[in-house]
Order: sequence, then C-alpha cells, then structure tokens
Amino acid sequence: MDVTVIGGSLAGLQAALTLGRARRRVVVFDDGRARNRLAEHVHNYLGAEDPAPGELLAVGRRQLAAYGVEVRDERVEHATADDDGFEVGGVRARAVVLATGLWDELPDVPGVADGWGRSVVACPHCHGWEVRDQPLVQLGMRGFPDRSVARALLLSRWSDDVVLCTDGDELTDTQLERLDRAKVTVRTERIQEVRATDAPQVLLDGGDVLAPGRVFVVVRQHQKSELAETLGCQVVDGAVVTDEGGRTTVPGVYAVGTTTSPALLAIGAAGHASTAAVAVHNDLLELDLGGGW
Repeated sequence: MDVTVIGGSLAGLQAALTLGRARRRVVVFDDGRARNRLAEHVHNYLGAEDPAPGELLAVGRRQLAAYGVEVRDERVEHATADDDGFEVGGVRARAVVLATGLWDELPDVPGVADGWGRSVVACPHCHGWEVRDQPLVQLGMRGFPDRSVARALLLSRWSDDVVLCTDGDELTDTQLERLDRAKVTVRTERIQEVRATDAPQVLLDGGDVLAPGRVFVVVRQHQKSELAETLGCQVVDGAVVTDEGGRTTVPGVYAVGTTTSPALLAIGAAGHASTAAVAVHNDLLELDLGGGW
C-alpha cells in the first residue's frame, strides 16, 4: 500500500480522494466518530447546501470507490514505523496521513452536552447566519475569560442582542469597555443550567432565565488520538507540527485538517488535506525515482 489515512472525516476523505486520483494505493481507517457528527448541518461549505455531516461523508465515500480507495470501519489504536515504512491496522504502507482530528472539551455546565451540535454550538462562522438578528447567549468557560470575551465580540456581528455569561469570571475594565462598545451585555452570575431544547434557556444564579435563539460556547480542543506522539511527531499546544505541505517532523508521516490547525472550518480542513495529499504524492514520486524523504 502507498498510503494509510487514519481518520475518515472531511480531511481524511479529501486526502484519500486526491491521492486516489493520483493513482496511489490508499486505505482509509475510520471509527465513525467524526467531530461534527452531532451537528444537524454542515454550513459554509461551498457547493453543499447545508447537508447533515453524515450525508456529506457518505457522498465522499462513494467518490472514493471510483478510484479504488479502500475504507475500513475500524479505529486505529497502534501504529509502528521501521526502515521500510509503517504498519497501521495490519496494513503496510510507505506513508501515513493523520486525519484524526480533535475532540471538544465543553464548559462544565449542566445541560450543555445535551444540546451540543443543535441548540448549543461553538462557531459563529459555522452557525451564526442561521440565527442572525436573534437574541444570542455566549457562554464562557471558567478560567478563560479572554477567549470568552473574544468570542462574544465576534458573535456581536451576527446580532445586536448578545449576552456574555462569564459563569463567575470577573472581567477587566478594558474588556468591559470593548464589550460595551460592541453592545454586548455581560452577566457574571454562575450558570445553574442550560435547558437545551429547541427553545433553549440559560438559568442563572439568582433566578434570572435567558431565552436565546441559540447558545454559543467556548470549548477547549484536544487531539483525539495519541498516534502522532506514538510515531514521534512533534505536538505543540495540542496541534501536530507540520510544514506547509502537511509534513510532520517524522519523514513519511503527514497531518491534515484540524489535527494540525485547530481553527480550520470544515471546508478549510478539506482544502488543507488536498494540498497535503499533493505533497505526499510528490514525495512518494521522489522515492519511486530512487530519492529519499
């Protein structure tokens, strides 16, 4: 096998598609737990009219079949490297593409996880248009007020009625001034609960209840897999370090999408994977011609 792709969400499938079209022999391992699987729709993806995540991935898998790419519905727990390449899930390959992605640590507030991907979301660029001009609540994550403030300021471009709930964090005078200029209301009470229904509610200490059209939250992102570190790749601040072609610090190992750049949107993750796949193909060509990594 030429390439093993670990991860079958948008970045992994796009990398496999580009490599398959380059007539490389490719196998994709996918555990079926894409990061956005709980979301109702994928928005802001050119050419796709708000499909459910599973629908978009199913189309991608059908495309791969035309180029002989094999997809295995398996989770990869171990990978090894030697002088001849890599062994992943019982498959020998000359190169590995890590598209394992991230998982989101949600605020420790009752009810947030119940509505995750539906009435509770994170990214304004992904979900803001659908709730434009509605009352919106931005939930902070305790201990990270800078991120909470930045996200509330961003969200204020989609609605004139944004409330930042800091869940007990106190803000600086400068932060409060910036929020006031953006017409963002600040509530510093602790949050008792989020009722994550189609008409969500945020219950605050003291009894006040907020009724936004959508609840936005700040999340902390973590690598979903330890395979990058297992293979010896450098990981800094939760992201696998790569060059512009997706090459990690280990020859023959590449990382794509949010595995290496957590801020990428869905379409950005796919685009990044396509660029990296071109680098994989070119590097394998050099090996085919007798060169090295």
